[in-house]
Amino acid sequence: MLKLLGRALLTMLAFVAYSFAQSLALVPTLMTKGQASAFEVAGVFVVVFGALLWGLWRLYQRFLAKEPQGKQWGLKRLDRQTLGFTVLMAALLMLIQIGGGYLQLRHITAEPANQSALLQLMQQAPLAMVLIACVGGPAAEELIFRGLLMHCFPHQDQMRWRALSGLVSAVIFGLAHSGFSDPLNWLIYAGLGAVFAATYAHTKDIRYSLVLHFLNNLAALL
Repeated sequence: MLKLLGRALLTMLAFVAYSFAQSLALVPTLMTKGQASAFEVAGVFVVVFGALLWGLWRLYQRFLAKEPQGKQWGLKRLDRQTLGFTVLMAALLMLIQIGGGYLQLRHITAEPANQSALLQLMQQAPLAMVLIACVGGPAAEELIFRGLLMHCFPHQDQMRWRALSGLVSAVIFGLAHSGFSDPLNWLIYAGLGAVFAATYAHTKDIRYSLVLHFLNNLAALL
């Protein structure tokens, strides 16, 4: 129990650091009212998110090192089975996004509040937001919600671990992106989180869920 609480606290602090890093990356543009150069914006982003991702990666490796099955996790060669599963998950992501778009188009659910806020920031700080949404965000969120959060739970039973850790990861991912004011929007984000969690649990290589997260954010941005 103490191990679970300790890892949960570290994961929470990692999320706070990620939120702070996003704010710092926007400082050059917002402080100069859009007059900052692309070099300044990119430079601050590289420094801030470089430090954040380095810290998250080190913490993730510490989590894995203390796992009884830690050696099973890490960078693995792409094989046909892994490729097929990842493509299947990419198709599922597309279906979830199409379903969410349809619900908004039919006014069954409103546009998520965070999406409206992101669109406003995109107008004020386009380069910084693109870098956060398509580069820093997917990497940081996969390390936090999959790499750290899912490894807060013991691995004694692999199937039970996949179900419990994946469910918790999906629920918290949905809450972090939409809150629970609109259950349908939460369900959409939780569905996306479930796809990322399933990909990570199946491949045991965080790069595959990261690539899917990147593609998902890029498609949403476009």
